[in-house]
Amino acid sequence: MKSIEGIWTLLQASACDAQGAPLAPPYGNRPMGTIMFEGGRMLAVLCNGDEGLGSASRREYSSYGGTYTFDGRTLETLVDIASDTSRIGGRQVRDVVLDGKRMTLRPPTRAYGGAAQQRELVWEYVAPIPPRPEV
Repeated sequence: MKSIEGIWTLLQASACDAQGAPLAPPYGNRPMGTIMFEGGRMLAVLCNGDEGLGSASRREYSSYGGTYTFDGRTLETLVDIASDTSRIGGRQVRDVVLDGKRMTLRPPTRAYGGAAQQRELVWEYVAPIPPRPEV
């Protein structure tokens, strides 16, 4: 099993409907995100990074973190912090495919805005977690 510990940056976010038809990218055409894994804890932050979104447009944002387990194929996080407080105390499960410095996370199909979506997030490994200074 390969380690996922370290810092990753979001490269691509895609979605399709229940029939497999492509949908608009969930975090826009310029998704932004960072996910970090260290010592059994993880933290993920994602948002739509598109320029020029007017006040009438909704900029999608999500963040959560907690303790995690990874068995080489499945990432499971017990959420203890989240921008959507309804996630706290729940589990976030993701299928994982590692390919070199890339990691694809695929959550279960679920409703977003009332319609079922299958999302896929592609991340690239950036760096190990830097050592913490002694205090």
